[in-house]
Amino acid sequence: MRIEPTICYLCSEELSEPVDRDHVPPQQLYADEVRKQHHPNLLTIPTHCACNHSYQYDEDYFVNTLAPFALGSYSGNALLREVFRKYEANERRGLVHKVLEEFERRPSGLIIPEGLVAKRFEGSRLHRVAWKIIRGLYFRNFGEVLSERTPNHLQIVPPGQVPPKEFFALPDQPVYGQYPGVFDYKFSKFPEVKNFNYWAMLLWDRIILVMMFHDPSCTCEHCIEVKTTAPVTETA
Repeated sequence: MRIEPTICYLCSEELSEPVDRDHVPPQQLYADEVRKQHHPNLLTIPTHCACNHSYQYDEDYFVNTLAPFALGSYSGNALLREVFRKYEANERRGLVHKVLEEFERRPSGLIIPEGLVAKRFEGSRLHRVAWKIIRGLYFRNFGEVLSERTPNHLQIVPPGQVPPKEFFALPDQPVYGQYPGVFDYKFSKFPEVKNFNYWAMLLWDRIILVMMFHDPSCTCEHCIEVKTTAPVTETA
């Protein structure tokens, strides 16, 4: 039997009312029709309501701005149908318009090959949610809080692009997603490099998110400097 946590993994403070159940990853990655059809057993972790709710708008953006890249998979198509259905019901129209405006045919005057468009992202918002997911999964797997200030780096690999070479060091690692068709992940630690952590998440069988970070106990000069100054949030 798993013991219920007594601390909030988002702020590292002891849990106190009001308490919320945070879905890790966000529940809205799973379209309503996928949840109704397959009844996935979604992971939840108790957090402070205020801590969890502070991510709501960024999670909305995260899902909607990545949703176009989910086209072509079973779960991705279901998600896009839900986005359009909500739009027609006058829900989140402003957000959908914002995402549509992120597509550019000629960004900054650059000429894009015929049939392709560029897609801009608000990198800091994507990173914030991706790091929150990793922090939740890390807490679930190791029972240890990852500080929001932990030095880390995010790389997003859209469909059709080759992942970084480090990604191919993970093929023998187990996968942990509770419903892999929507969300899957694997990870590895490298003790020979100060327990360097390398995590890869797969969304809707289409998009790979790679997160790299030093172990929370790392005492390298860079980690010590960052932990005592401002958070590092890098996105590629």
